[in-house]
Amino acid sequence: MKLGLTIHSCLLYFFCFSYLSIPLVSSKTLIAPAHAQISPSANGFEQTKTPDFDNLISKANKYGTVRVIIGLRTNFIPEGRLATGLVQSQRTAITQTQNVILSKLSTYKPTVITKFQTIPYFAAKLNARALTALQSDPNIISIQEDIAVPATLTESIPVVKANGSWESGFTGAGQTVAILDTGVDSSHPFLAGKVVSEACYSTTDSTYQSTSLCPNGSLQQVGTGSAVNCTTTIADCNHGTHVAGIAAGNGPNFSGVARDAKIIAIQIFSRFNSTNQCYPLPAPCILSYASDQIRALEQVYNLRSSFSIAAANMSLGGGNYTTNCDASYGNLKAIIDNLRSVGIATVIAAGNESSINGLSFPACISSAISVGSTKDGSSGGNADEVSSFSNSASFLSLLAPGEVIYSSIPGGNYANFYGTSMAAPHVTGAWAIFKQRNPSASVADTLANFQNTGIPVTDPRNGIQKSRIRL
Repeated sequence: MKLGLTIHSCLLYFFCFSYLSIPLVSSKTLIAPAHAQISPSANGFEQTKTPDFDNLISKANKYGTVRVIIGLRTNFIPEGRLATGLVQSQRTAITQTQNVILSKLSTYKPTVITKFQTIPYFAAKLNARALTALQSDPNIISIQEDIAVPATLTESIPVVKANGSWESGFTGAGQTVAILDTGVDSSHPFLAGKVVSEACYSTTDSTYQSTSLCPNGSLQQVGTGSAVNCTTTIADCNHGTHVAGIAAGNGPNFSGVARDAKIIAIQIFSRFNSTNQCYPLPAPCILSYASDQIRALEQVYNLRSSFSIAAANMSLGGGNYTTNCDASYGNLKAIIDNLRSVGIATVIAAGNESSINGLSFPACISSAISVGSTKDGSSGGNADEVSSFSNSASFLSLLAPGEVIYSSIPGGNYANFYGTSMAAPHVTGAWAIFKQRNPSASVADTLANFQNTGIPVTDPRNGIQKSRIRL
């Protein structure tokens, strides 16, 4: 059956990738989150040592070092809310604070993974002595493990009424969407001429048995060809091309949601060879480190002057959080807030663990746009039923089609996928269409529009009602 803007219904995976797509694996974080955190109070910050900090120490003792993202005590306001002259002042203060802390740590011989430019965090590999020193340092507000998570379309276009928007002249033209995923096959006919910027952020770390998937083998690559999809001999390397097609593909017989939008493609996954690290996925597998996700989101933020970016899509995730996880993942929240402050939404798959009271990370971050999956009726069931695999919670943002979604995969081919990974790019594409029509709309305004104009769908598992997007 042809879908107008179709993405034949099966593009959503069940992966932690949000894979969140279903090629059917349970979603589990590669490394369980652990952090020692300082939470803000009315009069400043109070240090709170969580029990999970002991797990970080245990891992550092076992493996010699552990990957962490460190939060710094320095003033931070999302840059879109700052006067122009204050943006560089804040960045300078962040850099200075990073350097002060790293100087203190020099005796412990840390390995710096990355120093973020726009948020007060840096990532490093530290031993147990360094972790202990940081925990007692009043200039540190959080120590969070740099966890790695896996990845999570079809007759869905008429369902979300994208074809009606096309007929009114709104196709996403002039808008760009960022696809942070396993890379994109830009030579695919469905995506021809779509990709306007590419980058790769990936990690080689012998302790974790991970290897960079950047084409040149480095930990970072920017430019044409840098976001090519990882080799399809590894499971799920077709995921990013499928997601991109749902959001913005354009073909002679069917198209993605925002058929005339452009794509920023960023490859953020690494190859893992360890059965222990990949479980329950078979080895080798691909997972994405939080630090690589932050680097990619900073790249999107830095490209905002070059392109009209409507949204960044992240069809990935792991874990289960029954309330927002801002306190646990302040690092990702900070960069999501930066993007939100300049009108760019971060759209994230809710996860495929069938949870009725929780979302995966990073969809659990309060300022993200979390997306659950519904049926579209193409495979014999009723349309607008919540998918049995989809995570659900009171703080879920939206619903979108995620079962039997048909979209592009590398090599000029097409396939049906299931998962919240497929639902998220429906929302990302819809965001581009709405922003074409309302270029000055804020993230909050756009979300409110979709929540108010969508089709109400009640999840029979928990009685929670959410809006399925409708353009």
